[in-house]
Amino acid sequence: MHQSYKPMSEIASKYTKLYYDTVSGKHLGKCPFCHGETATFSTDNKIGTFFCYGCGTGGTRRDFMIRMKEVSVPIEAKQKDPVLTQIYEEAAYYYYEQLTRADNVGRQYLLKRGISKNDMAEYGLGYAPDAFANLYNMLIRQYPKEDLMRSGLFKISQNGSPYDFFRNRVMFPIMDREGDVIAFGGRVMDDSKPKYINSAESTLFSKRNCLYGYPYEATSRKRGLIICEGYMDYIAVHSAGFTDCAAVLGTALTEEHAKLIAADYKEVYLSMDSDGAGIYAAKKSIAVLEKAGLIVKVLDFKPHKDPDEFIRKNPYGVAGFAKRIEHALPSYKFLARHAENVDELVNILIQQAS
Repeated sequence: MHQSYKPMSEIASKYTKLYYDTVSGKHLGKCPFCHGETATFSTDNKIGTFFCYGCGTGGTRRDFMIRMKEVSVPIEAKQKDPVLTQIYEEAAYYYYEQLTRADNVGRQYLLKRGISKNDMAEYGLGYAPDAFANLYNMLIRQYPKEDLMRSGLFKISQNGSPYDFFRNRVMFPIMDREGDVIAFGGRVMDDSKPKYINSAESTLFSKRNCLYGYPYEATSRKRGLIICEGYMDYIAVHSAGFTDCAAVLGTALTEEHAKLIAADYKEVYLSMDSDGAGIYAAKKSIAVLEKAGLIVKVLDFKPHKDPDEFIRKNPYGVAGFAKRIEHALPSYKFLARHAENVDELVNILIQQAS
């Protein structure tokens, strides 16, 4: 099967000389960790792993890059707080149960947005009731107040009473590479602001290191990853069959995000909104991604405002989206198209020519 993401041997060959062994079908060489004199180090491109028979060091492509400090250790890879993990798991189930009620306003909103009941279950979506402290009152029976407050799911009112941070919002659970819920995103169902709010940073969750829906454990990958601007766009793209995708969490792409992506992919397709804010976000993201060695292309959804609307309302739907990927603009053409002045345009063209 064609491997379009970076093979394990390609990543490791930056640190040690490897040769292909026809008998084992693996690439062999000296270990870049224990620095032995014989070829005890091997990489297996079929399953994306490495192992040294001398020192016993082994793991996945990402494990290798973390050891080589090409990728920062994600916050969830450190020792996780089991109490907070359990609180978030129970909160996710509570929100989901609320959404499954036939008359639930969140459920009706999502159905109107084109998200099916199956999708709601697939992505673990939920609803936070428009109530002062329903979730808190449920969990206080099982957990000390101190643990609930440090979860970030609750705040203290002016009169000193704890209340639920997420209220009257559809809920999107954010998971780590091990499938544990570590945070939530909540969206309003009208035009009130802020449209989205996320869980506060915690010992479990950091927006700088996490991308919503990132395919950590994908058994096969395309060459490129589609980056969306939000939860709804991600669900529309992913449920349409484009499973190599992820979404930013209300923040610009960071160097940590770029390194995470570069461990698994060679290209990125920026799938931002068509408005000014989306164009600005794409321009900022290009520099960060290209610094990590990624090839960047930008999707155009006009006359629609975003990939969610494009897939659900465009008469060509999924096939049309695939065509937009096929004809995505190389980063320099996108930057040139949206240059703010002649000097910026000239600089872009000079950089491309050099």
